[in-house]
Amino acid sequence: MDIPANDDQQEPEPGSIIKHASMTTRIHRTIYTLESRIVQQGSGVQRSEYRVLLERNVIKDWTEGDVAQYFGLDIY
Repeated sequence: MDIPANDDQQEPEPGSIIKHASMTTRIHRTIYTLESRIVQQGSGVQRSEYRVLLERNVIKDWTEGDVAQYFGLDIY
């Protein structure tokens, strides 16, 4: 049985979200939502970003960095 080649894969466009993960964490009595994502950049480069929310309010907007690994989120 022949397996068809997957040669037609196109690289995602710059700005595309490749993967996204979200989780909540509690610090003292405050519950925060941590979101982590991978964004496609030009020339095949990918960038990890995260942001922090408190009750749906963004308290730290998208910032470069990979925090998912510290919370056991495997988004790769």
